[in-house]
Amino acid sequence: MAPRADKATVKISPVGAWGAREAGILEVACKLYAARGYERVSMADVALAAGLSEGTLYNYFHHKTDLVLRVSLVALRANIDEAERIARTATNLRDGVRDLIAHQLRSMLAAPEMYRIWLREVKAAEGYGRSPARDALRSFSGHFTAFLDRWATDLDARTGLDRAVLRDLFYGGIEQIGWTVIVQNRARTFDIDAAALKLASVYLKAFGLAETAKFPKSAKPRTRLVKKSSLNATS
Repeated sequence: MAPRADKATVKISPVGAWGAREAGILEVACKLYAARGYERVSMADVALAAGLSEGTLYNYFHHKTDLVLRVSLVALRANIDEAERIARTATNLRDGVRDLIAHQLRSMLAAPEMYRIWLREVKAAEGYGRSPARDALRSFSGHFTAFLDRWATDLDARTGLDRAVLRDLFYGGIEQIGWTVIVQNRARTFDIDAAALKLASVYLKAFGLAETAKFPKSAKPRTRLVKKSSLNATS
């Protein structure tokens, strides 16, 4: 009998001694979720792929929800580090906004199954508002507001909106476009860099920052912004 198509293989090998085992289990679980989909991976599957007994796995993770939350946090924390680097090293407003958008889209499209897990199993879970996942997400998105504090000191007067609202508008729009690309199965052909440039122009204009973005600190204007966006975000 031919093997089932959904049983993507993951190399089975013990994931290390007690001190290093937890990270190994998370790595194995992430690979399984990406290969098969979250719903088709049981705790027994993870234990087998990690070279452990199922009972040993439960010594580290109390249940499947606990495991998937920890997997999601590992992925999100890597994204937090990159967002922090982008916000810290950007030399002007326009390029920083563009690069933050590209980073968010690239993270989503590189691991669509992990993003589905985040939406369905983590953010929709009871108690999410008091969870480490929410704290991590706030840390990720907080780099955008810190970036605005650095480059747009008069933003409140321009928009009448506080930074929390702008943050939610910013990331909410990016997520909608990324999710549409995933649903339409266009990840392989979607031009992330071009989309990020167009979206940066749209956001800066909407936030009343288009002129500010043309003038990096202590520099002359360099490149004109794209005037129109041809993005189609409908699913």
